[in-house]
Amino acid sequence: MHALTKKWLKRLILALLSMILLVAAIIWGLYWLQTGRFFQTTDNAYLRGDGVAIRSELSAKVEALGVAHNQRVSKGQLLVTLDDRDYRDQLRQAEAKLVEANAQVVQAERNVDASRAQIEQYQAQVTAAEARDDQALTTLNRTLMLSDRGVVPRQQLDDRHSERAVTRADLAASRAQLTSARRQLAVQQAALEAARASVQSAEADVESALTQLGRTHIYAPADGVVGNVAVEVGSYAQPQLTLMQLVPVDALYVIANYKETQIGRMRIGQPVSIKVDAYSEIGYEGVVESIAPATGAEFSLLPVDNATGNFNKIVQRVPVRIRLIGPQDQLGRLQAGLSVEPTVDTRRLEGNSLYVVPAPNLMLDDERPVIPVHVPEPVGER
Repeated sequence: MHALTKKWLKRLILALLSMILLVAAIIWGLYWLQTGRFFQTTDNAYLRGDGVAIRSELSAKVEALGVAHNQRVSKGQLLVTLDDRDYRDQLRQAEAKLVEANAQVVQAERNVDASRAQIEQYQAQVTAAEARDDQALTTLNRTLMLSDRGVVPRQQLDDRHSERAVTRADLAASRAQLTSARRQLAVQQAALEAARASVQSAEADVESALTQLGRTHIYAPADGVVGNVAVEVGSYAQPQLTLMQLVPVDALYVIANYKETQIGRMRIGQPVSIKVDAYSEIGYEGVVESIAPATGAEFSLLPVDNATGNFNKIVQRVPVRIRLIGPQDQLGRLQAGLSVEPTVDTRRLEGNSLYVVPAPNLMLDDERPVIPVHVPEPVGER
């Protein structure tokens, strides 16, 4: 009797376990059909940051370093100070040339004013010479009339002819002086324009010297953390030498390489839960920011050519960029290059996908119709 009870008890336990396993399988199957199959996960994902290589635009000795290794910096913070003595000398030379050019402009303006005053003087002399010539002509005509009547002697008529010749010569000389003065004014005005151009050139040289002097101080172009510092005080900085790297840790993002079978329902804007291997206790959040237009193999230096030789199908991977959105107080702990495991929730299909309708091909002739190109949704996306 006791053996029979134990036998039935074992059967009951096995039946209960089978029932529990069956219920669990059904629950898991329902969960997978309704929810689980819409979550796409990959461990082929890493944190990335658009690091900036800090380089000098000049060739000069490093005078001082404003940061230490792995130090967080703010945008505009001084990183490196270069020896600026040569560039200060260049600035002083440029400023001296600018002062000289301004003095030349003042002198040219005075020459123009003097030429204009001289023209006015010569114009007055021409007017006076014309009046004397008119008076001499009138006197000569009157003397001719009296000489025809025999009233005045021949000698007086000859004197009036001589006087008229003198006034005409004086008028011609005054007019020649006026023409010469006007031409000299044109020369002085050209010299003034050249002097003003020299001022502009000197001002440009001063601005260039100021720019070069400003480049002796290297500032942080963005917020981030300085790393890989490869320069010390006293070393020689050159444009082709990277002094340090600036990683904007507050602007890190995830590049996740999903299998081609996982991206069918992915859309820009879908939520993402992110597990960082280094901080597994923190649940980071993000959104799908963009999907690459081609697989990683297409962007490689030597794309695979499957048209030759034996063919083995290999599942391709498509890079997906994910923007981190939280938690805000924990984003500063992240470092570029860390391994992560993102999970994209593809239940909602709003937003853009990998399949984007291209812009219509606009014709040059406005009278020709514009026919938009329509790319249908892939089958099974809805």
